[in-house]
Amino acid sequence: MSENYTMVSVPKKTSNAGRPKGKKSYVMLFRWEDVKTCTRDEKGVKVTAFEMAEGKKPIAVYTTDSTINIYHTSEGEDDARGFIHHVDYEHPGTELEHDEFVNNNINENLGAIVFGCSGDDAKIAGTPCTPLKMTKADSQDNKEGDKNTINLASSLRGGTIGHIAKSLIPATDSEEINAVLGLPPASELSSDGDGM
Repeated sequence: MSENYTMVSVPKKTSNAGRPKGKKSYVMLFRWEDVKTCTRDEKGVKVTAFEMAEGKKPIAVYTTDSTINIYHTSEGEDDARGFIHHVDYEHPGTELEHDEFVNNNINENLGAIVFGCSGDDAKIAGTPCTPLKMTKADSQDNKEGDKNTINLASSLRGGTIGHIAKSLIPATDSEEINAVLGLPPASELSSDGDGM
């Protein structure tokens, strides 16, 4: 990859660049087996194409927005360093639908997209060859709280967390959630799958 990247300066963007940024209260999740196309540009970070297979849609899980954390950690020896992707969140409540989601995806190869409160892009974790796995799926229902704590992580090292334009992100199965995330309603997508 280094032959496609030219070193350029990275200045401070704003005086508040390190301030925590709010996130929309949904984490989009999908199975990589349901993705038809996912490519990144020659620098390896920006997603340039993303399309679900025909008839497939991502889902979105409501989360307590202050608990969403999408990040990567570096690891490895000389000449073998790379990044492990992580997405952590808490889902309030322990209702049937979330338990069914966890039970049926605990061993699946997943990807996740997290939306900031502003801007034209989002962050995407996992890739087809370095997918996310549920490494922690703990529930709590006691006097202190009623919630699920989910940690997703890739098991293989790869590139950094990706950046994806909102215009490339497919609509979920919920019109209400699409509106919250700023995605076009599924009805506006053409029937031949364009835009998905």
